[in-house]
Amino acid sequence: MVSIRVRDDGTLPIVEKGRETPFKQGEYYVFEVKDEVAKYWNKLPPGRKEEIWKQSRKEGKDVRQIIEGFVFKPSHKK
Repeated sequence: MVSIRVRDDGTLPIVEKGRETPFKQGEYYVFEVKDEVAKYWNKLPPGRKEEIWKQSRKEGKDVRQIIEGFVFKPSHKK
């Protein structure tokens, strides 16, 4: 397991039941995630990271759920 950092904007992060609660480190929240998720997150531009963080709050989902949806999406078959 590795971690990703999300900038604290003054709101509490939403945590999915059964997952570890993120901890605060300076001006960031630190979430524990799988290696593949961290690699995807680190490649994203800062603007896209902010969009995903806002989407998380808007939908009421853990930010890790949203990111994992991009990383582990099922393959398309015809």
